[in-house]
Amino acid sequence: MLKKLFKYDFNSVFKYWWIAALSSFILSVIGGGCLSLMTYERDLPTFFYTSVSNTLGLVVIGFVVFVFLSCILVYVRFYKNFFSDEGYLTFTLPVKRSELLNSKLLLGVATTVLTAIVFIADLLILFSIPFPEQVEEIFESFFEMLSQLTVKETLYFVTYTIEFIIICLLSVLLSTQFVFGCITISSIIAKKARVLIAIGIYYGTGCVTTFVTQMFFIFGVPSVSEWLVSLQTRLFEISVALVMLAVIAFLALICALLYAFEYWMLDRKLNLS
Repeated sequence: MLKKLFKYDFNSVFKYWWIAALSSFILSVIGGGCLSLMTYERDLPTFFYTSVSNTLGLVVIGFVVFVFLSCILVYVRFYKNFFSDEGYLTFTLPVKRSELLNSKLLLGVATTVLTAIVFIADLLILFSIPFPEQVEEIFESFFEMLSQLTVKETLYFVTYTIEFIIICLLSVLLSTQFVFGCITISSIIAKKARVLIAIGIYYGTGCVTTFVTQMFFIFGVPSVSEWLVSLQTRLFEISVALVMLAVIAFLALICALLYAFEYWMLDRKLNLS
C-alpha cells in the first residue's frame, strides 16, 4: 500500500515539478549564454552589458524560485491531503496513518534529491557554456586524483562519501519532518489562518534551533577540529569517519523523535470534525 500511496503523491507533485525543472534547464542555457557575452573580449555598448547582467540576475532568481517551489509543492501536498477538506477522505481510507505519513516523507526526500540533481546539472550547464575548458580541467583533475589514491585511501574516500550522502539524506528528512510538524501543530491548534500560524511556529522554533546550532559551531566545531588536528596521521582518517558516524547517529535519533511526535499528533491529537 505504501508503494501505491507514494506513487499517487509523487504523480500529484511531479505534474507541476517537471515544468519547473524544464524551465530551470532553459534558464541555465540562457544564463550560460549571458556569461559568455559578459566574458567576450571585444568592447560592447554599456547598455548591452547592463541588459545581459540583468538577465543573468533573473536567471539566478529563477534557480532560487525552482528550489523554493519544489519544497512548497511537497508542503502544499501534505497540508491539502491531510488538513484541508481532502483530509476527511484521506483518513477514512483503509490505510495506517504511519503509511500515509511515510509516503509524504518519502515524497519530500525524493523531490529534494531530484531537485538537487537538476540544480547541479543546471550549474554545470551554466558554467560549461562560457568556460568549457576550465570545467573539463576540473573533472580531469578530480578523476586523476582518484586514480592516484591507494587502496586504503580509496576505502576511506568511499566511506566518507557514503557517510556524507547519509548525512545529507537525514538532514533532508529532518527538515521535512520539521516543516510537517509545524503544519500539523498549526492545524491542531487553529481553525483559521493555519498557514500563517505554521509559518510563525516555523520561524519561532527555527530561531531557537539556529541559536543552538550557532553555539555548537562557535564552541563545538573548533574543539573537534583541534582534536582531529592533534591526532596522529594514522588516527586522523578513522577519527573523521567516527565523527561523521556520530553525526549520523545524532541525526537519526532526532529524526526518530520527530517522527514519533508527528505520528502521535496525527493519531491522537488530530480532530477533523
